[in-house]
Amino acid sequence: LRALTGRDLPSEVVAEIARRKEETFRASLRGQVKALPGAQAWLARLKERGYRQGIASSTPQANIDVVVSELDIARYLDVIVSGAEMAPKPDPQVFLTVAERLGVPPQRCVVVEDSRAGVEAARRGGMSCIAVTTTNPPEALQTADVIVDRLDELPDDVFERLLDRSQG
Repeated sequence: LRALTGRDLPSEVVAEIARRKEETFRASLRGQVKALPGAQAWLARLKERGYRQGIASSTPQANIDVVVSELDIARYLDVIVSGAEMAPKPDPQVFLTVAERLGVPPQRCVVVEDSRAGVEAARRGGMSCIAVTTTNPPEALQTADVIVDRLDELPDDVFERLLDRSQG
């Protein structure tokens, strides 16, 4: 804001504008959030198979809560972590925090990501990674273990194969 306005705004003003922006953003999400094709089916399938699942997002917790509520996916999740106060991706801290809270070693985790920084964070955390090309082209996500355009394109055994490979 200071750069945009060319003024040395007080920290309290910047914080208030940021708070209002986030409130407006969350309000704009209501009724507009749609899951990626295949996401709901995978969440349900993995839950049925006994996998522990979590969200590791860099966004503020209130934003995550709105999306989880709008998508009605809380029943599939064991852990939700906001990394808003953590080192940003590609630092793996948010992923490692989720793994710890799930009680799962990082090498037994599979991250689903759509950003370059997220794919790199998964790598740095010692986790397998499925990249979805919703925000980046495949060549930008090439260090992921699996790259797809849509989650409903994933083979039925992809998580098992990635986890089996992590044991070897």
